[in-house]
Amino acid sequence: MPKVMFIIVALVLMAGATRAREDDSDAFQVHMVVWRGCEEACKSFTHYFKSRKLPVNVIVTDVAKDKSLLPEVKQLLLKERPDLVVTWGTSVTRSLIGTIADYGIGSGLGDIPSLFMIVADPVRAGIIVDHETSGRPLVTGVHNRVNETVQLKHIFEYQPIKHLAVINEPNAVNSHQNTQKLAALSDQLGFEVISLEYSLGADERADPAEIPLKIAEAKALGADALYVGSSSFNLENRQSYTEAAISENLPVFSAYEQMVRDGLALMSVSNSYKNVGKLAASQAYEILFKAKSPGALSIRALERFSVLVNMQAAKRLSLYPPLSIISIAKIVK
Repeated sequence: MPKVMFIIVALVLMAGATRAREDDSDAFQVHMVVWRGCEEACKSFTHYFKSRKLPVNVIVTDVAKDKSLLPEVKQLLLKERPDLVVTWGTSVTRSLIGTIADYGIGSGLGDIPSLFMIVADPVRAGIIVDHETSGRPLVTGVHNRVNETVQLKHIFEYQPIKHLAVINEPNAVNSHQNTQKLAALSDQLGFEVISLEYSLGADERADPAEIPLKIAEAKALGADALYVGSSSFNLENRQSYTEAAISENLPVFSAYEQMVRDGLALMSVSNSYKNVGKLAASQAYEILFKAKSPGALSIRALERFSVLVNMQAAKRLSLYPPLSIISIAKIVK
């Protein structure tokens, strides 16, 4: 999204927020900043308050994966001073709230309370102290990714793998952290990580046309399977990614259920974004309606995860799930 267009959209949203407060002075103002549109978690968050008829106005600003807009968004938030800022994704959260290395126990948003979601590993990202507490009085949130060890256990139960390939954008923080975690587990679990990166254009973005080329490269390097654990780019291009993988006879395992539901990934071990958004909204409720300090709230995570298997992909790959997986999985036909 061009910068001028973003400014116009942002100002229109700010004006809407001002009118809402004048019409209903008791309504809380929540501003959510998202990385790639208002998807399931964002919609679930807003639905939580709407369905309960709670006086909360949720403004959503989408930076459309353009990091250069985030400093400007930050200044708008500091000027607007909403009752709560919700950040979607690691890049947005690190840019707006900042890391502990940047601000210590403080926040890049000053004294504005904030809550993050869809941050796969907030500890490794430097956003919080540990998975129990943020260690920052005005920061809390939820993390969404199923533990990598749990994911790999189910992947290897489906198919023994010696060489697992990941393909990511070189500027994606979450992706690198996820790959590092896989590498740290590789000796323990007896597999090798093949790590490849897309090229970036002048706009600092990868080209979807490179997907089949990189997957073919992974195959040539001996990959037995592909893994998509934390990659907005691969998720956004899930149909072309999974089709290219199947053309190379490579199964795709993922931490995103959308890769299975809307693509041809073989299996996902994941948390539902819808449930993550609902959980984040319950945290926001505590802050807004019970006057809880964000830092006093524990970092939340969903207690259950889902295993999805795409039977169309299984048929095309001739890799049918074992009974142990069938017994716990949801089947997508």
